Amino acid sequence: MLTLTEIPGIGPKTLIKLNHLDIFTPHDLLYHFPSRYLDFSHIVPIINLVINESATIKGEVIHFQNIFTRSHKNLQKAIIKDSTGSVSLLWFNQPYLSTSIKKGDVLSFAGTVSEYLGKPTLIAPYFGNYQTGKIIGIYPETKGLSSGWFRKTISRQLPQLLLDITDPLPPKFNLLPLTQALFQIHNPTNQSLLEQARLRLSLDEILSIQAKSYLQKNLRNSLTPRFIFKPQPLINKFIHSLPFKLTDSQIKVWSEISTDLISSKPTNRLLQGDVGSGKTIIAILACLLAHLNKSTSLVIAPTEILARQHYQTFSSLLKAPVKLLTAKSKLTQFSPGTIIIATHAAIYQKKNFTDTVGLLIIDEQHKFGVSQRSFLSSPTHPPHTITMTATPIPRTVSLTLLGNLDISIIDELPKYRLPIKTFLVPHPKRADCYSWLANHLKTTRQQAFIVCPFIEPSETMATVKSAKVEFEDLQKNTFPDLKLTLIHGKTDTTVRQKILKDFLDNKINILVTTPIIEVGIDFPNATTIIIQSADRFGLAQLHQLRGRVGRGDQPSFCYLFSESDNDKSLKRLTFLSRHTNGQKIAEFDLACRGPGEIFSTLQHGFPSLKLASLSDTKLITLGQSILHSLISDYPKFNLKKIINTTKKYQTYQNTS
Repeated sequence: MLTLTEIPGIGPKTLIKLNHLDIFTPHDLLYHFPSRYLDFSHIVPIINLVINESATIKGEVIHFQNIFTRSHKNLQKAIIKDSTGSVSLLWFNQPYLSTSIKKGDVLSFAGTVSEYLGKPTLIAPYFGNYQTGKIIGIYPETKGLSSGWFRKTISRQLPQLLLDITDPLPPKFNLLPLTQALFQIHNPTNQSLLEQARLRLSLDEILSIQAKSYLQKNLRNSLTPRFIFKPQPLINKFIHSLPFKLTDSQIKVWSEISTDLISSKPTNRLLQGDVGSGKTIIAILACLLAHLNKSTSLVIAPTEILARQHYQTFSSLLKAPVKLLTAKSKLTQFSPGTIIIATHAAIYQKKNFTDTVGLLIIDEQHKFGVSQRSFLSSPTHPPHTITMTATPIPRTVSLTLLGNLDISIIDELPKYRLPIKTFLVPHPKRADCYSWLANHLKTTRQQAFIVCPFIEPSETMATVKSAKVEFEDLQKNTFPDLKLTLIHGKTDTTVRQKILKDFLDNKINILVTTPIIEVGIDFPNATTIIIQSADRFGLAQLHQLRGRVGRGDQPSFCYLFSESDNDKSLKRLTFLSRHTNGQKIAEFDLACRGPGEIFSTLQHGFPSLKLASLSDTKLITLGQSILHSLISDYPKFNLKKIINTTKKYQTYQNTS
């Protein structure tokens, strides 16, 4: 089989540079796709150029000049003319262009038309002598390997690189054959074939994930759980004894989960519920069912704050034995039926739980890596597993990436929960906001959070608020008559617990903090939250932070402060101020920011997609349709062929 160093032009030094782009094999080089294209096949007459629109022009160079300004800037200016007129081209700090662009040359240029000194100008356009009118791919680069190098090298080696490619999909789906798609993605003949190639290769990415999820789910369903639970009538009695009534959505979700837990198949379910929707009581019911079946439950939380919060809640509602396990405590002995509330410490004491835990619940599952979430997995008898998240996951993401999980959604808030009024506060109004907050806290005896992205000031991002600096300024200049306290991730655990206890006892008016309070904080008397530098957070995280208030029956408020005047950022924050439904917020965030940014905290085990988009509902639906057809119409079809097509360039692990 061909190796990279057997390709002309790739020696040891070039190989190291390729490795920087995760290119280790000829297959990786073949799947190093252009990130965008310049269409030199459609030439726009210069007279028809429109400001802020992309265009390709072709004409004669009638002027070229290197310009050195008084401010020590170096500009390159050219003037190009065709039969309809002339236009200026401008580059910055590229004096070497004088050897490539000469008066009298006929060249093609592609770029965005801008206005410079009152005239249409192409700023830093790409150019070349593309007389045949091609569509040119622009490749991701690394130092020493330009887009042109990739275009030249891949184009020359395409016939050889395509020799080992076999198409796993039958022709019945009327897709561009895989070898043709790979050829067209690198050397597109026209826009139509390029779009067909992108569709085929995007579909391969999505279909690979869907096939893997299908196989994972089938494999898990073929196993038997470590413990098979029996129905327990005492559960209903416990539900009726609760000091609150379950919502219809909670009742529906509990029915789904309890049915899982008493089946002969190991439970593998994601419980998704908006902030404050009541996921914890569902976890308590599941643990009670395990306890009544004399099986141990292990509930893992990402922070000690949340673990202690769960410990208090479980202990207050259940008569079952509840134990707390943190990094500072060890738990070597416990009786069957014990409910253990733990932090990451449980992962490092795995040997104590391997054969005893029948139910594993992981809260805020996106805070854990794949190997951490599956640390108790068994190849034959896994525990029942429930993962919980308050991070809203768009439907298209769920269908694609979480196909190996059953999903239950609590889509209804308790009736006593009032909507949190959210405002994007312009800079001139901040003093008024602080003044209102001071008066509000004094007259109502309610409490507030002020959240900053950083603990310490940043040298590179000076405008982003830091908790330490903000705390000192607010205490001294803004709220001198109120009790403020600072808490963050580096606060000593003992000190942190005392601060939270004092806040619970209403000895603190305002808690200045970092996003450490994103999970595990439940103080009904806290009714106002101010989020500084809100543009630094994703909408899902802002929605989580907003959920730290509004947990009682009093009206609650969220104020968003932003230093950014970026239209995109302000659009996102304005949307959050007008919507409280987490699912709608997630869908909007996916459309605006893209999956890679939104789900950065969920990336453990998620694939690296080169072409496909997780917001492309049509593509995902097409993938599901093809997968179902392969399963039903081709009983002997090996789905691993689809996975193998893309696995060499996807970073993918089990998402369960």
